Amino acid sequence: MPTPTALPLAAVRFTGGLLGERIERVGTVTLLRQWDALNDRIPGAPPSHAVRNLRIAAGDEEGAFDGLCFQDSDVAKWLEAACYRASFAPDPTLAAAMDELVDLYERAQEADGYLHTYTQLKPEAERWDNLRDLHELYCFGHFIEAAVAHGEVTGSPRLLAVATKLADLIDRTFGPGPGQIRAYPGHPELELALVKLARATGDQKYQDLAEFFVRERGRSPQFFVEEAQRRQETVPPVWAYFDGQAYWQAHVPVTEQTEPRGHAVRAVYLYAAMADLARETGATDLRESGERLWRETVAKHLYIIGGIGADGPGGENFSAPYDLPDDRSYAETCAAIGLMMWARRLLDLSLDAGYTEVMERALYNNVLAGLSQDACHYFYVNPLAVNPGETRRRYDCKMVKTQRVPWFGCACCPPNVARLLSSLGHYAVSRTPAGLALHLFTPLRVEHGDWRIEMQAAYPWSEQVEIRVVAAPAGEAELAFRSADAAWALNDAPVTVVPTHGYLRLTRRWQPGDRLTAELPLPVRRVRAHPRVTSAAGRVALMRGPVVYAVEEQDHGPGLSSLGLRREAPLHARWDGEAWGGVTVLTGEAVRETDPKTLYQSDLAPTLETVPLRAIPYAWWGNRGEGEMRIWLRDYES
Repeated sequence: MPTPTALPLAAVRFTGGLLGERIERVGTVTLLRQWDALNDRIPGAPPSHAVRNLRIAAGDEEGAFDGLCFQDSDVAKWLEAACYRASFAPDPTLAAAMDELVDLYERAQEADGYLHTYTQLKPEAERWDNLRDLHELYCFGHFIEAAVAHGEVTGSPRLLAVATKLADLIDRTFGPGPGQIRAYPGHPELELALVKLARATGDQKYQDLAEFFVRERGRSPQFFVEEAQRRQETVPPVWAYFDGQAYWQAHVPVTEQTEPRGHAVRAVYLYAAMADLARETGATDLRESGERLWRETVAKHLYIIGGIGADGPGGENFSAPYDLPDDRSYAETCAAIGLMMWARRLLDLSLDAGYTEVMERALYNNVLAGLSQDACHYFYVNPLAVNPGETRRRYDCKMVKTQRVPWFGCACCPPNVARLLSSLGHYAVSRTPAGLALHLFTPLRVEHGDWRIEMQAAYPWSEQVEIRVVAAPAGEAELAFRSADAAWALNDAPVTVVPTHGYLRLTRRWQPGDRLTAELPLPVRRVRAHPRVTSAAGRVALMRGPVVYAVEEQDHGPGLSSLGLRREAPLHARWDGEAWGGVTVLTGEAVRETDPKTLYQSDLAPTLETVPLRAIPYAWWGNRGEGEMRIWLRDYES
């Protein structure tokens, strides 16, 4: 589970709606397809080699390691996702694959606990030789998370035994003691896993090690600098050219960091671990630093789609404040998932709708865009504007794909999407000291302890939400949920409680049949960016609820950069039951500048023509073939 307040996945069942449909599609299509990809069985897709590497390490096949140094993490994330799926919808094919992996892990592990196929299979590789770049500890983290999930879901101790043996090796090797390596992971992730392992085993030493890794980071002397000197490295990696040690969030200790820097996924995994530790230990310095970094991220580094990380060719990094380009945006799917993980943990520190709204925006836009409607193709990079002819020719867009692909050589995002959506019940509901908190508006059923709750909603397409209490604990208990600026009623009587940080927290003796109802305001909104966001200057984007809208060439023809909206032009939300099984589209009148006869003109007002507008939810773009796409549209006063 992501946090100790999360309910078991079997206790939270999505019963329909957009999210329920996506979760089901991941379970019945995506996970099986990904297992084929990890076993190199998809014609035309880049081979993964990941499972084969494990088989070689286990002695089942002859051969050499192939792929990237973090290839093991793809298998671990997939296994974690499969475990989550098995907790509420067992599948014999997935169960057989899970059993196969448990057996491979047991036999691939070395006698002292070590388990990293890149290092094990490459004769020239040495343990702990390059913690900055070779992802040993990162892979360990994803494996430990998978092992914890496997133990929780299956009740089997086998994989957890492999994980604790590995964790004990890490604990003996790293730390401040005599003979230990005073270092930290190049790619944060292990910190999250160790906190989970401490909860699963009750062994405090794993949490203590996680805190050591977090607090040691960035202290002088800087370990990665010394490590590079020992390797006689003369030129730093190109991806660290602009940010130096900040690329690894190792420029200063975490409690002194004031803005998000460096590789975006590494950053949010680290910040999520800081929130975990703040909750577990009560460390106010970690909490205050994390909250400060959150405010700075949301205020200056957050794409409208809930994405982070603007600089792709420069290393998947955060860029300068307000540098949020659209056609070369990176907004990696994994980074949006990491942002959701961070937001969910911050909710455990403070029940604040600000965290939930960012989590929701990342989910409905950046994360869902990462998986195609057929559930078999993926975006790694999520641009806000695409012109295929230009995109393919420009070096600064070299990471951008104009269509989703069946797999990647660096396939971190596909299994990460699967594990996020398979575990979405952890994000939808949480325990509070006095009861339960509901975070997402979606059809679901909660059965936990004495609570039985059902929610009906067609959100984000429709405004109506109903929360029905089927059973509740005896005596007073709290039920919390976002107010969402709506007028709520309890059994048809207005709720007069004042929201606290955007949540209504109702404490009463709940009775079977109690109903909470509301119509959530979902107007079509024109949204402007901060004037320092260059790519959005003089433009607006369209939103309805958490959903960001885009226009595509399939509806408007080429040349979308000239498309705009008059400020007084009415816009309408219309349900389109034939589009991808049903979505709400936006319609109205747009204008576009007609092509002039020359490249440059003097003192001429643009000639505008009126054209129909059809905007689709951003996460659905690219499902009708290749073409232009754009979010930011020109803003015309009249």
